[in-house]
Amino acid sequence: MKNHRIAMITISMLAAASVFAAQAVFTGFDYLKMDKRQRVATVQMFKEEAGKQGATIKKDPIFYCKRLDDFYAKNPSMKKEPFVNVLKTLAIMEYDWGVKGVDKDALAKQWLGDNLYKANKSRVTGAR
Repeated sequence: MKNHRIAMITISMLAAASVFAAQAVFTGFDYLKMDKRQRVATVQMFKEEAGKQGATIKKDPIFYCKRLDDFYAKNPSMKKEPFVNVLKTLAIMEYDWGVKGVDKDALAKQWLGDNLYKANKSRVTGAR
């Protein structure tokens, strides 16, 4: 059973990787076509790639899959945007995108712009 689970995860990761390789830009439309396992594997791959570039994302892939599904449902026009940009934006909005020596609040303000930064900051501080 354990080997079957590992094989399924590997197949899902390979499927997600082949989608990335086959297209110039992987979008929300592509993400939403995947089943749940493939979505989780895709987010995990993004986290690993971010790590290779010096960024840490602590929250698990399932958390981000739920956020992405909700985000795309509320913002259908964003499905055409590059998936990596949307996921990075969500991680920054969650103050979960960490780079050694970089202030998360300053990064959020730079990445999101003034208006979205203020709205997000209000959301985050209101939730605490």
